[in-house]
Amino acid sequence: MEGKENIHHITVLGAGRWGTAMAIYLSRKDFAVTLQCHLQSEYDQLVDTDIAPNLPGFSCEGRIKFELDLNKAISGADLIVVAIPVAFMRSVLTRIEDLPKNVVIVSINKGIERESLQTVPEIIREYFPQNILAHLGGPCFPEGLLSEITPAAETLACEDDDLGSELQELFSSSSFRVYRSLDLRGVALLGALKNIYAIIAGIAEGIGLYEEVISVIVTRGLAEMKRFCLHQGISLETLYGLSGLGDLALTCYSPKSSHNKNFGKRIGKGETVEEILNSMGNTIAEGYFTTKAVWEISNRENIDLPLCQGIYQVIYEGRPLMESMVELMNRPLKVED
Repeated sequence: MEGKENIHHITVLGAGRWGTAMAIYLSRKDFAVTLQCHLQSEYDQLVDTDIAPNLPGFSCEGRIKFELDLNKAISGADLIVVAIPVAFMRSVLTRIEDLPKNVVIVSINKGIERESLQTVPEIIREYFPQNILAHLGGPCFPEGLLSEITPAAETLACEDDDLGSELQELFSSSSFRVYRSLDLRGVALLGALKNIYAIIAGIAEGIGLYEEVISVIVTRGLAEMKRFCLHQGISLETLYGLSGLGDLALTCYSPKSSHNKNFGKRIGKGETVEEILNSMGNTIAEGYFTTKAVWEISNRENIDLPLCQGIYQVIYEGRPLMESMVELMNRPLKVED
């Protein structure tokens, strides 16, 4: 990698909420940004109106080039930002042709692949083993990134610390502070894990439980994430940082911005999982898929994750909510860990 001063052209893959927001943000920093669209309808609306279809109320401000063709979009890019939902990543990555090994790839999407149980950087590395990878994650929604007056912060993990320092500067601004980490897998994994507990928080809110339960979910969710991290060799420093505790707290307490919490809220109000999934359109609640992946890992490795186990039974096996809740509350009493 030649350095930040040699990065001019950035391509963002994925025109969802987060991908579009990152494209707008980077274009405001005077980079030449191309936003690659998966759907013709997204592309047409962006070209016709310059308004992001997945980010209502935000204009692309005439600064961004839009492209449907994947390989045209990445042609000449110095840096690629991956913002594709995990379920669709392989279908996109496999179509990329002849990516130069000096192109840096920064993933900003969150999730664990159901089939392979791999994190986002691990999936990308299968396709581009020679390219340097980084992952940006933490407690920030698209609207917060673009506000320019509300301070936000995230963690950028890169195994090459010199490059990580350059990327840290590239992504930082007066309203968006980026911290640096070497724990690439940890930052990516924690960004996926917290979505499980956001769904549970949403269910609690949908049922109409009092605020106290959200604090319990955050605290006991953090305890489960800690157990998982210890089994997976993830640093507790990462767990208690922005990409762990920070992202968990934001997603669980968010009143409206979290897809995962809204997914849970709708379950709490009585909708079936199938009804919710069929009505979400182009949006995805990654926590739905992550729950199954983490459930499989926890069973295989005998990790005690009662909240995760409980929500898995509700959303995949159709277990009644109250039955699962009663069982959780009546487990043997224990010392807090």
